[in-house]
Amino acid sequence: FLAFLILFLGLGIFFLLPFAVPMFFWGAPFIPSGQRTAQRMLDLAGVRPGTRFIDLGSGDGRLVLLAARRGATAVGVELNPWLVWWARRRARRAGLSSTAISRVGNLWHEDLSDFDVVAVYGLDQMMGPLEAKLRRELKPGAVVVSHAFHFSGASPVREEAGVSVYQFS
Repeated sequence: FLAFLILFLGLGIFFLLPFAVPMFFWGAPFIPSGQRTAQRMLDLAGVRPGTRFIDLGSGDGRLVLLAARRGATAVGVELNPWLVWWARRRARRAGLSSTAISRVGNLWHEDLSDFDVVAVYGLDQMMGPLEAKLRRELKPGAVVVSHAFHFSGASPVREEAGVSVYQFS
């Protein structure tokens, strides 16, 4: 029994470690959005066919996949390679790998100037510096949609059930 328990715990740690470790090094845990919240984010941001959408810290790619299903060209940027692998797998299985693109990357190194909609789920300590980046890089008319976290230097143009939409132009 003890050998089984050690094996079970060892396998659990092996498979969960890649999802938990990034939280300690990069400060952002993987917390997936619920289906209703994800749909609300895309609805309020106006994601439709032809939209260029990016999710910063895309996790398992659920927002990217939902945006691609709406006809958007959707990109997810995520630090955790395991989550990127999972997101790519989901996009392939859905037949959307050409429009639901997930890649390993750091949001601070992304050029956001080509995107119409930016999705973020950032912690309080990153929202200030991220707001400055968004103000510098977003094209006029682009919107930012955030769940649960707010930008201190901006007021949302739309808000519903914890989802806020901002324009920085």
